[in-house]
Amino acid sequence: MDSSRLFQSLTLLTVIFLLGLAFSGSAFAQADYEHQPSQHVFSVAGRFGIGGMVNSVNYGAGPSAEYWFTEHVGAMCTLGVTGDFKATTLRGQYLFNSLVLMSSVAMRPYLGIGYAHVEADRNHRGINFEAEEDGFEGYAGIMHNATWLHENLFVRGEIGLSAYDMALPDDDLSNFTVNIGVSLLF
Repeated sequence: MDSSRLFQSLTLLTVIFLLGLAFSGSAFAQADYEHQPSQHVFSVAGRFGIGGMVNSVNYGAGPSAEYWFTEHVGAMCTLGVTGDFKATTLRGQYLFNSLVLMSSVAMRPYLGIGYAHVEADRNHRGINFEAEEDGFEGYAGIMHNATWLHENLFVRGEIGLSAYDMALPDDDLSNFTVNIGVSLLF
């Protein structure tokens, strides 16, 4: 691993760690979801989910699958197509107890870190370029159980940062992402 990639990975881990400290502190008015009224509590432990993610920065979408081993620890796999880029990610997630209340809608914050494999096949000025890159990604987001639509429906919004760079002409793949996801947890 070269020094620039090591620096990017360490920077990514530091940002995720600092975000975790912010989520776990007293930054939220409502702490510890277990003491909240029942309409605000949702549990994910032992649940498997299928759904989809939309990347609003790189303009892509794809299916996702996740499993929550405990109330806090889960794993997610996503496949995404962003123009001529294809990405496969596998990540771990940590869901915090703190609730974020926005207009009486309860959401739980989470952090995720994972590994991504990105492929690109681009034609530029009559020359075909192919590239593959692997790297780490980190996410911070909020998750909401949309029981008003369906008891198993979960909606999430997240921001992410990746530590890989595609060496292609007119490279328009951003390392900063904003994702919106929907999943059914059973």
